[in-house]
Amino acid sequence: MPTSACAPAADRQQTTVQPRPEQVRELPYPIAEDYVKDWTSERALVELIANALDEDPHTEVAWSDGVLTIHDQGPGIPRTGLLLGASRKTSQQIGQFGEGKKLAALVLARDPQIGTVQFDTVGYSFTPVLKPSTYLADVPGLNESRQSLVLHYQYWTTDRQCGTLISVPCPRKVADDAVSRVRYLNDPSYRPPQDHAQILLDGTPGRIFVGGILVSTDTRLAASYDLPLATAKGEQNRDRSIVDGAALEHHIRSALAASTDPAVIARFVERALNGPRLSAAETYFDSVTDFAVRRAFRDHARTLWNDAEVYHNASGTAVEDELHLQSRGVTCVTSRLNRYMHGVLMQLLGIRPVPVAVEYHERQLPKTQWVRTGDVSIERRRTLDLACAAFRSVFGLDALGKVRIYREDESSTLYCTDGIYRTASDVTGVKESTLDDLHETLRVVFHEGGHRRAAREDSLTSSDRSESFEHAMDAMGGSLLSLLLAPEARRLPLFDAEAWEGAPLPTGAYLADTSELHDLRQAQPTITQIRRVQRLKKAPEPRRLLAELAEQRMAAVLGELGLRSAERAVSTVAWTMRQWALIVNPHPAGYRRTGGFTCIPDYRRAVALAELLGVHAPVLYLGHIAVEGPLYNVRKGTSPANRPWRKPLSTHMPKVISDLRALGGPYAAQADAVEAMSQGRTPYDAEGSWLSPVIALLNAEKQRLNC
Repeated sequence: MPTSACAPAADRQQTTVQPRPEQVRELPYPIAEDYVKDWTSERALVELIANALDEDPHTEVAWSDGVLTIHDQGPGIPRTGLLLGASRKTSQQIGQFGEGKKLAALVLARDPQIGTVQFDTVGYSFTPVLKPSTYLADVPGLNESRQSLVLHYQYWTTDRQCGTLISVPCPRKVADDAVSRVRYLNDPSYRPPQDHAQILLDGTPGRIFVGGILVSTDTRLAASYDLPLATAKGEQNRDRSIVDGAALEHHIRSALAASTDPAVIARFVERALNGPRLSAAETYFDSVTDFAVRRAFRDHARTLWNDAEVYHNASGTAVEDELHLQSRGVTCVTSRLNRYMHGVLMQLLGIRPVPVAVEYHERQLPKTQWVRTGDVSIERRRTLDLACAAFRSVFGLDALGKVRIYREDESSTLYCTDGIYRTASDVTGVKESTLDDLHETLRVVFHEGGHRRAAREDSLTSSDRSESFEHAMDAMGGSLLSLLLAPEARRLPLFDAEAWEGAPLPTGAYLADTSELHDLRQAQPTITQIRRVQRLKKAPEPRRLLAELAEQRMAAVLGELGLRSAERAVSTVAWTMRQWALIVNPHPAGYRRTGGFTCIPDYRRAVALAELLGVHAPVLYLGHIAVEGPLYNVRKGTSPANRPWRKPLSTHMPKVISDLRALGGPYAAQADAVEAMSQGRTPYDAEGSWLSPVIALLNAEKQRLNC
């Protein structure tokens, strides 16, 4: 391996041979003395070291007695290598235009602190010197007082059989500085980057390497970078002293966006939050797309705030709310980024914006204008209570949910509605002006009661003209007609005791206990719960089993972590509530779209959620994806029978099957069957019996977790 510093080389055999004067011949180059004037001797030495490393990765570099030696065991410098532009370098080698050694020799020859440089290679040796130019002597023009110097090679024949030895008399500081710019010489374990740039957090930031060779320095950067040779060397200028700015930014952003290193994420999050400002090339947060990187950001957020309640204020419009939260001990995060990039970083970290408190009238303006019961006349309240009592006496006390009065509704301007039913909140609304007529009020209560009944039955829609609403109205109409045949009178339960105070009750009416109505409401499932049960009944067996398993495990996790919502829990592993809904609230027919469907095919995401829930990752992944496996990215109308699963599912399946086998027991027992499914060797059938291996895995997991 190359030496790690300019170690003394007294113990290494020196093979430098000085020629007799009659043996020396000369090769002139028409290169002016001040060519590549920005090059230093240190840069020239780095060029020579890089060329030697191209030929022999075990090149020895050492300084002793005032001489830096660069010794490789390569094939030597071919005679054509003395020509400008001649090069045999590949894309994986540092050299490019065949000029490096010539330019380095020129720079060293003109530096007064550098002695005579000698190259000893296979079959010959040479020394670069500067001599007065004779090329322009016969060219007509103005006479110049300063005589031009050009590069000459003095060379002679030798018996050397292998390798190249370069001897450079120079101060120790020059040698040490050159060696410090070559990563090969300072890190025995160094390997050049291949796909992405390496991110270097140690040492002085801002250094730009290409294949381990220092090219330039940018003090604005927060880290140093080593770019891959295969792509970056073609993006350098001709003397390889700088990398194209756009290309450099691309390399830096790509490397950072792919990094899951906690130290890298910590460095750049700290700079983003507390300064100094990040350079444009390193403001990479909107380039992060890989799930593993997103999860690493969430892991870092937990190290900073430990799942505490944290908010951010990107727009600066919620200053009072932020101060109020801070007074309660809640952390509010700011950053040195622009508004857009700040929001992206906060999303990566899982930090929500400050909840803005909006005045009551502002919340109500674009929505329904509800009226407090106390602001409605006694006569209208009695009309509503009597109409509701008539409906409840036939269909049950729990038949209407919560009843409210409104003046205007956003939909009434379009449809002239006298009543509304809100499925999300289970609220039946009656327009205030309708309450002047008992007959109209009975009609509205009956109609909206039909919507509620349709919504809570075995259907997912309750809109007008829908089949479920029509069935609900038919059933209720039949119940009312049956009353004509019943000889007993119906009793009317009234609940607005304040409205009837001092007034005679209608025939058959009585004041009911309001707590009874409250208990009924509390015992009733919500519309969301009803719809979820309805969907689970229609969902394929693996989806249903996984949804039940995931929901039960989430309840346990919330208790263990002391969190109030599944949203906070899944956000810690870079999941969103929309993605979580795919697991616990699966659509019976999947989420189809043209050419594919919406799902979570990335196995790494399944691993993250499985770790949170304490579920085996391959079981969770197969329970979610197996139903869709044969159909993934397949055109509509194409039979899924005997079709291998496509990418990216096929990419993840070897790891899934390997993890199943590693679990052993009932899990490993299904590994071969799952592999056959993914390869299209399991006959597909519409009834779903082909999914029996996945169902067996889910049942085994439920038994293990006592779910």
